[in-house]
Amino acid sequence: MAREMMMNPDDNATAAAQVLDQRIQAAERGNYVGMRIVRDPAPRFAFQFRQNAAATLARYTRDPRFTFREGGIPTEELQPIFDEWWGRFEPYRLVGGGGVYEFDGKVMFDMNIDEAGFREIAERERWTMPDRLELRFSGPRNSRSIDPALERYVRVFPRQDRQPAVVNLARLSGRVILRDGCFRLTEHGDGGEPLVIFGRDVELGLDAEGYMALKDNSSDEAMPRIGERMAWAGPQGYSEADPAVALLRAKCGTGPIVAVGSPESDYRTK
Repeated sequence: MAREMMMNPDDNATAAAQVLDQRIQAAERGNYVGMRIVRDPAPRFAFQFRQNAAATLARYTRDPRFTFREGGIPTEELQPIFDEWWGRFEPYRLVGGGGVYEFDGKVMFDMNIDEAGFREIAERERWTMPDRLELRFSGPRNSRSIDPALERYVRVFPRQDRQPAVVNLARLSGRVILRDGCFRLTEHGDGGEPLVIFGRDVELGLDAEGYMALKDNSSDEAMPRIGERMAWAGPQGYSEADPAVALLRAKCGTGPIVAVGSPESDYRTK
């Protein structure tokens, strides 16, 4: 039964549904939301309408392979909301992804910032969110950064001010060292010693044995000590508009920067 629940309608039903979809699109513009697969419990095609769904579908078919759903907003009405607000959010590096969800009648964005930080910008810009726009915020930023006992050794402990929009999944590694108060990456395959910027919520402190080490309360992975080889998913980007990047360059100079996010200990995870 579980396997049957995951199956799609057969090829004949699919072909018939596609023909019916085109017919309804042409005749019910403004009321027709779209077609999708539902499982209730067998897989069927559901044709969704803003209102009068049962009666509307009955005008076109009574095929038991097809059913109806009511609610939602057609894509053509939601797309302008998506386009407008993506254009507003993107210059502030606020949005990591999003989409038009016509069956739910919403535009949704995944935000790179917590709600408090967003509200500050929204109030300054006098933004009023439309009812159909839903924002999913990152959690509050970790306010702890560097153990005060270590501040005299470090020029700057750079942390990105946003959650990354997209994280690639290639496993990268290298050794992060502290040289002249600046964190740099060695043994990473590209040569040189680029500067390093860490993830938004990473902390720097001392571990139980007194070594300088990273910490991230949002991760269960073993966090590395400074000086040992570490690994992270990437490559990860960074923005020159990030104040942390400007501070890093002011304190440690120009040159390449590698974003390592919240790395794990390459040694202790093997």
